[in-house]
Amino acid sequence: MGEQRQRYNEEFKKQTVKFIQEQTKTLGDLAEELNIPKSTLHQWMSKYRELKHEPVASVDRVKELEAELQEMRRLLQEKEHTLANTQEELAIVKKVVHIFSKPKS
Repeated sequence: MGEQRQRYNEEFKKQTVKFIQEQTKTLGDLAEELNIPKSTLHQWMSKYRELKHEPVASVDRVKELEAELQEMRRLLQEKEHTLANTQEELAIVKKVVHIFSKPKS
């Protein structure tokens, strides 16, 4: 008779994918080590993969970090522009206070 299929819960699958992502071994080596078919691990990877668990050398992780860096640069530039405007407004207010605080002759 046929061999009974092993069933795994969601948490086990997620933890296995996280473990795989943190390894430097090939998926085939890990499939053999874990005694889980490579195709099953591929399915789990496509469903539960999180880029934050990938090593930085991963192409997808690098793209994610580049996008995050670009967004941070945009926000920084926006804040620098706001700061420059605020400093200019403060300089104007100081001049106005100086002009109106002079005693009238």
